[in-house]
Amino acid sequence: MVIFLQEGIKSEDMLTIYYTMVKSRHYEEKIREIYLNDKKPLFNIAAGKIPGEMHLSAGQEPTAAWMSVLLRDDDFVYSTHRPHHTAISKGVDLNKMTAEIMGKKTGLGHGKGGHMHLFDPQKHFACAGIVGSSFPPAVGAALSFKLDGKDNVAVAFGGDGSLNQGMFMESMNLASLWKLPVIFIIENNEWAISVNVKDSTPLIRDSDRALGFNMPSKYVPDNDPIQMYLAAKEAVERARSGKGPTLISIDTYRYYGHFEGDPEVYRPKDEVKNLMAKDPIKRLRDQILNEKLASEDEIERLENSALEEIDQAVKFAEDSPDPDGNDALADVYAPGYYEQEPKSRGRKLPMYMAISEGISQEMEKDSSVLYMGEDVGVYGGIFGATTGLYKKFGPERVRDTPISESAFIGASSGLAAAGKRPIVELMFTDFLGVTFDPIMNHIAKNYYMSGGNVKMPIVITTAIGGGYGDAAQHSQTLFPIFAHIPGLKVVVPSNSYDAKGLMISAIRDDNPVIYMFHKGLMGLPWMPYPQSSVVEVPEEEYTVPIGKAKIVKTGNDITIVSVGSTVHMALEAADELKKDGIDAEVIDLRTVKPIDKETILNSIKKTGYMLAVDEDYESYGLTSEAISIASELGFKDLKTAPRRIAYPDIPVPYSRNMESFSLPSSEKIIKTVKEMIM
Repeated sequence: MVIFLQEGIKSEDMLTIYYTMVKSRHYEEKIREIYLNDKKPLFNIAAGKIPGEMHLSAGQEPTAAWMSVLLRDDDFVYSTHRPHHTAISKGVDLNKMTAEIMGKKTGLGHGKGGHMHLFDPQKHFACAGIVGSSFPPAVGAALSFKLDGKDNVAVAFGGDGSLNQGMFMESMNLASLWKLPVIFIIENNEWAISVNVKDSTPLIRDSDRALGFNMPSKYVPDNDPIQMYLAAKEAVERARSGKGPTLISIDTYRYYGHFEGDPEVYRPKDEVKNLMAKDPIKRLRDQILNEKLASEDEIERLENSALEEIDQAVKFAEDSPDPDGNDALADVYAPGYYEQEPKSRGRKLPMYMAISEGISQEMEKDSSVLYMGEDVGVYGGIFGATTGLYKKFGPERVRDTPISESAFIGASSGLAAAGKRPIVELMFTDFLGVTFDPIMNHIAKNYYMSGGNVKMPIVITTAIGGGYGDAAQHSQTLFPIFAHIPGLKVVVPSNSYDAKGLMISAIRDDNPVIYMFHKGLMGLPWMPYPQSSVVEVPEEEYTVPIGKAKIVKTGNDITIVSVGSTVHMALEAADELKKDGIDAEVIDLRTVKPIDKETILNSIKKTGYMLAVDEDYESYGLTSEAISIASELGFKDLKTAPRRIAYPDIPVPYSRNMESFSLPSSEKIIKTVKEMIM
């Protein structure tokens, strides 16, 4: 049957797809040979030229080969932990990819990402080792294309194991809701590690998932490369023309285990043998010969060309130098300098208005800045941080989202990779749990894993703090959790001047910044706040340096380290202590990560005493870090052991009496200071 002519398929496209499939297969066979040979006689995962696990996609070539003819370099692709066929299909540099797999300095990520974390910004390709994590960034990249009026396409790959991930379904919803140019590919190889698809989902066809999101879908049976091409062609045309997303599910298979060394006790012994009998590469080869698109000699030349390219890539990788051990310390943060001093004192503003003003000014000067989150549009944000922005910039740049935190916060990484500077709001820091994967594993690590090639200029705003009776799920602080993750910066303003300056600094930073504002400092009319948080704010733009603390009251007798709400408690306590002849110095950290060790140590050198005060939990928190700095680096200057006041290790109680009993206070500070030095 003359399929190609009948379907209007160009012969050169089919030959390119065939070449791509052959190259993907031979590449994995070569990588597998190197991987296994180096680990004999006993399998040792840490031995040999290729460290770690190895996930191969041999057999799945049809799912991605179409990209070699239907996608452009400036289209974005986000793949999975089994990424080689997708990377090759997108045209990722084979030399650098092989070097990365071998952990070499010349690799795509200079040996920092490995085979599950390949980043090629020239080809706009990325992948990750977390199931389902490819979908949110693809949505973000697609949103960027739509905002800019481009006809680009974003593609996200996932296996059948990702079908039941919340990230997948949230991303499907956002893509359909916003009519984004994104294609979701489900590679159903029947096994999510060892669990068969029939035991994980009740779907008859994976493509049926699209029905719940009013999204068109295509089902490709039998690992058919021609039908996959036709389905993808229709989806790409749909996306480029502005008609929105498509879900394509393809029944495919993997010839090898979940990872190399997998005993594969879970699948029938003859399964792979039966699959290989209908190998898609052989089937496509036969079809090409039958329809006389190429001769046997031409096919052989294509295959030899692929082998030569693979041999060259392996030689390049093997000849490349290994990174030095201290190379591990580079590429955690992108460099940047953005200090801008104010010229006027301005006028008094509450924090919520100062934050909104800073965002507005950055959005005016930089069209790549946008804000996204729940109730941030017409409502202006639950805590007022986006007041007036929706009216000024409209629904495209101040975007209300569904309650889909993992999707829209995960999307920010795709937006950033596509050149935007997104600000996304996590309404309460207590909701961190539903979105920690994209923050911890992607937003924080992409710059490092890409070897400094993919910047993540993202601001995540979130409300912290208690004191108003909202109990254990809406009153936590938790900034040490974010601060614990390498690659993130964490800022916590205590007043309206710093609130605006830190917001502008965070937006301009090329690194992800967690911007945490205390609800009790925002100056909202319906919530009590200390008047000391409302200070003069210059009208023009200015920055407050991230990583630099401020001495808000000088003193000689004791150093009080504070942040956010506890700054005001410390200042109030210092006024009272003065009456007893105790001259306290109060430090407002302003930035939790990176913490300003120098300011703390210089103050201790002068006073000889240190008290750390924080609203977060006592154990493993900021007070622990401050005491560690004092004890390790300032021990010789201390006259007695540092002390702390923090929230006890209990969930935040609802009762007013119990909550106030647990919170830090100026009274507790006064009592502790007197115990230390009187």
